[in-house]
Amino acid sequence: MVLYEGDFLRIKYEKENDCFVQFWKTSPESFTSLKEEFIIYKSLFEKYSPLKTLWLQQNFQLEITEEIHCWIERNINIPGVEVGIKKVAFVVGKDVLVHLSVMNYFEENNSVIHPLHFATEKEAREWLNDEQNNHKPNPKIRILFEGVDKEGNSIIKVKRPSSDITQTLLSFGHLIEENDFLKSNISNFSKLTKREKEIMVIFSKGLRQQEAADKLYISIETLRTHWKNIKKKLNIKSLTEVIKYVKAFDMN
Repeated sequence: MVLYEGDFLRIKYEKENDCFVQFWKTSPESFTSLKEEFIIYKSLFEKYSPLKTLWLQQNFQLEITEEIHCWIERNINIPGVEVGIKKVAFVVGKDVLVHLSVMNYFEENNSVIHPLHFATEKEAREWLNDEQNNHKPNPKIRILFEGVDKEGNSIIKVKRPSSDITQTLLSFGHLIEENDFLKSNISNFSKLTKREKEIMVIFSKGLRQQEAADKLYISIETLRTHWKNIKKKLNIKSLTEVIKYVKAFDMN
């Protein structure tokens, strides 16, 4: 039965499955609108105490910021767990980058909710209802060029088994992050000398300063001078940042 239908969100309660189903009719355009809908959702799950909840995100287009993250965790997720919600599933929306912001929230912020993400509503429901799925997906990935749109943008389609949707989206996210890192740091990276790049590669493999100096046949003092210059040019302080540069700029 439909419990609520607002300007953006429709909420149904499937008593036979003890499951709430949320469908975004259209996407809220602001945090304020999102909060208003979530507050109603909260009042309903506190009344009915469902074990499961399914979010149909096809039309959702509001990027989840850190501010929104914190508010949802404090006001929705924690109370949801307290009333007994055990399983949460999301069906991926059309805006991949927005859905990545949703996924990253749960992955990076130690949420009390640990949802799974699915390409189709059917797959999400099978998981929520503990139904066995014996389908064996074809692991082959296909990348197709489908021409150019009216704005002159290339259209690239990736075909991969729907069961791999989480890893597919995370892969896109890593590629975007790496591309942004390259564009932001190419100027600083270009200032490094050949020797400084060699030192970064050696450090990224876990060698200590004396071991690195021995490997390069230079004194420890010389190596420390290089390391000081590297940190200044790249504005870095830790080995973790060195490894990030080495991976991003394919220095191995």
